[in-house]
Amino acid sequence: MTSWVAIDFETANSLRASPCSVGLVKVKEGRIVEEWSSFIRPPHGHDHFEAFNVGLHGITAEHVRDAPGWPETLERIVRFAGDTPLVAHNAAFDIGVIADTCRADGLPVPDLRFACTLVVARRAWTGLLSYKLPVLADALGIELAHHHDAGADARAAAEVMLAALRRQGAVGLGDLLAAHNIRMGSYRSGVRQGCTYRGAARREPFPDADPGADPENPFYGLNVCFTGTLPDMKRRAAAERIAAFGARPVPDVTAAVDLLVVGGIKPYQLAFGAKKTGKLAKAERLRESGHGITVIDHEEFYELLAVAGD
Repeated sequence: MTSWVAIDFETANSLRASPCSVGLVKVKEGRIVEEWSSFIRPPHGHDHFEAFNVGLHGITAEHVRDAPGWPETLERIVRFAGDTPLVAHNAAFDIGVIADTCRADGLPVPDLRFACTLVVARRAWTGLLSYKLPVLADALGIELAHHHDAGADARAAAEVMLAALRRQGAVGLGDLLAAHNIRMGSYRSGVRQGCTYRGAARREPFPDADPGADPENPFYGLNVCFTGTLPDMKRRAAAERIAAFGARPVPDVTAAVDLLVVGGIKPYQLAFGAKKTGKLAKAERLRESGHGITVIDHEEFYELLAVAGD
């Protein structure tokens, strides 16, 4: 697997079946050899543009008025990738876009293999406070001029995977994933198997978490804390959502916290002279002392909710 294609989607709204742009970057023998990007006209019934999404990528209904629809776009993606694996940052989201949009348009989901640079980066570069694509790109010296531009994000994801291959001294994706005990993801006959790290022990859900939640979802068994304000969602509603997915929401950052979700921070929420909330500052100190707390922002949190709700 020395050849693969990095992919990134932007969506018109919170539905994964609403792709409005796609970026593809082909890698062969350790080099980027071809790039392609396009606007997409989302399927009918999924084609409304929400202000939150437009604020991220700047794409409106006017931009996609004359763009190809999903059947033409899918054909181009399949032809571009051939029989090589796909690579994406938070691949569960991008693969979910393909699957959900195919269903919305009444098309079969193509069989495919995929690897996730987010999963790989967390094993290859331990100790980073956040593994969001722009933060990771900055840490690795990778240029990412326009985050949420599908072509730019796909190229950055390709560069992250190439950097991980060089760091490991691996020739192909198979060797890299095996070295970090990561399972290659796949979609076969409508059944998805995620790209996941296989070395972590399975946690039991906390007492106030739903014990019947799917243990494969990204929140299962986690101790989750919030800081700041989530756009368009009250914290209580967010806590109820993750509890339904088998996580335990907690009020404070401690050494037992697995995930800190950082929303918008207003000046009045900070102590005098502080530049970050106390919870975020404590998470940083715990990370420095060796505790494995992951910090994400509200965009990543909403993406994980979409993945968990599949």
